[in-house]
Amino acid sequence: MERLTMRDEPSGAALLDVARHVLTKEIAPGLTGRPRYLAAMVANAIGIVAREIEHGSAMGDAWKRAAALAGPDATVADLAAAIRAGAHDGDADLHAALIATAEMAAAIWKPPPSGR
Repeated sequence: MERLTMRDEPSGAALLDVARHVLTKEIAPGLTGRPRYLAAMVANAIGIVAREIEHGSAMGDAWKRAAALAGPDATVADLAAAIRAGAHDGDADLHAALIATAEMAAAIWKPPPSGR
């Protein structure tokens, strides 16, 4: 984790990273049982929100690109309906776009193994 100085203007994601670090490295080690479990759950939630803040616009853009493959003004709901109707079976570009959104979502929702 990058340390901030007094002159830095930290983003919301950076502030959440600091809070998560303090919780996991300074507070949680002194806890046991259920309080320690709850601290881990809170730390995980903080990490998810920090990653959503960091990558949220890229995720939105990826979904817009995927939806655009269903038509110029298509929404994600339109895309889902078209997929259910079989309108995009075998569409390699759409498949790649959906894989990209799934990978971004996994990066946001799955906490990194070493902690962040």
